[in-house]
Amino acid sequence: MAPMTRQRTKAYFDWAAVRMPYSSREETLPNGVFIEACGRQLSGGQIQLFVGVHTAEGKPVLEDYTDNAQGMTVQEAIDWGFDRGRSVANGQK
Repeated sequence: MAPMTRQRTKAYFDWAAVRMPYSSREETLPNGVFIEACGRQLSGGQIQLFVGVHTAEGKPVLEDYTDNAQGMTVQEAIDWGFDRGRSVANGQK
C-alpha cells in the first residue's frame, strides 16, 4: 500500500523554504492521526519550529510554523510542539 500523501498549507511551505538540517519527532496515533514536530537552529541562534497534525486521510488539522521559539533549545521546542500537536490531535485546545 502506498504511503498517505499529506495535504500541506502555506505554513509548511514557509518552513520547507529554509533548506537547513533539522530534527524531528513523528507519531501516528491508533486512530490514524499523524503528528510531527520539526525544529532547527539558524546560524544567528534563532530556533524555528514546525508542528503538523493530519487526519488519517492526510487532511491538515494544524500546520504551524514559528520562526523564533525564544528561550528554548531545539529539543525543547520539538517536545513543546509535539505536546501541542498531541493536544490538538486529542481534540483539546
